[in-house]
Formats: sequence, structure tokens, C-alpha cells
Amino acid sequence: MSEQAPGRGIDFVAAAFGRCPACGKGKLFKSYLKVADACGVCGTNFKTADTGDGPVVFVLLIAGFIACTGLLVSVLAWNWPVWKLLSVWPGVAVVLSLILMPMLKGVMVASQLKHRVRD
Repeated sequence: MSEQAPGRGIDFVAAAFGRCPACGKGKLFKSYLKVADACGVCGTNFKTADTGDGPVVFVLLIAGFIACTGLLVSVLAWNWPVWKLLSVWPGVAVVLSLILMPMLKGVMVASQLKHRVRD
């Protein structure tokens, strides 16, 4: 990891949106979930950041909670038929998972950079 200027911290919001957590300008990912080797703007090294299965746990908890809560409300409050439940809520869970996965992976990479985690 390149040295940062004094007073500069790690920006978790930038990382959640796929930007370099150190400078907020470079790209964090080179593809959908593949972390870049380094920032093209500030040179921060991302090679040591390995999130493993960490983001998946949070994605499952968040998307599962929202989809299951929506399913229960749909059944108990609105009395939806089974075909409607099965056509809406699995799709909601998949879309939420696809949206949340890169965001939470970026936050995990930023957390590892902040705490200087090494292999």
C-alpha cells in the first residue's frame, strides 16, 4: 500500500461505490467483483486485501431479511397467492444480492486497508 498524506483516511463510502478508498478517484474493481491490483490514480496497493467470504455473509443476511420480511407481509397482510409470491420475492432477493455484493466487498477491502491487514 502506498503511503497516504497525513490526515487522509480511508473513505468507506467511496469504496462502497467502487472507488479507491484512499483517494476516492481511482477504480477499486477491474471487473464486477475482481479487485484491481492497485489504484490507477494514487497507486494504493490492493493486492493484500482478500475479503474471502466475508461480504457474502452480510449480503445473505441483508437480502434474506428484506425478502423474507416482504414475503411475510405479502402473505399475512395482503394475502397474495403463491404464484405471485414466487414470482416477486426470489427476484427481489437476487437483485438485492447483485447490488449489495460489490458494495459490501468494497467496504471490506477499505476496512482491511484501514487496519493494514496483511497475508
